[in-house]
Amino acid sequence: MFIHTKNCIVAAQALACMETDETPIHVMLQCNGVAEQRAAHLGFSAKLHKALGDLGGLQGIWSELGWLE
Repeated sequence: MFIHTKNCIVAAQALACMETDETPIHVMLQCNGVAEQRAAHLGFSAKLHKALGDLGGLQGIWSELGWLE
């Protein structure tokens, strides 16, 4: 989730893990809170180049996490 303030976007803490900022990179590759969803949609050892090349997988995880609503 991102908080918008006066033309700036500030990343909020990742809701799934509360460990760090919830950025797309964190969710796609690092977040322990969505590890099951990431593995199901992108594979267990998702790397950035693989994740960005798998638009169907990205859409699946984003949809499951509610990012496409």
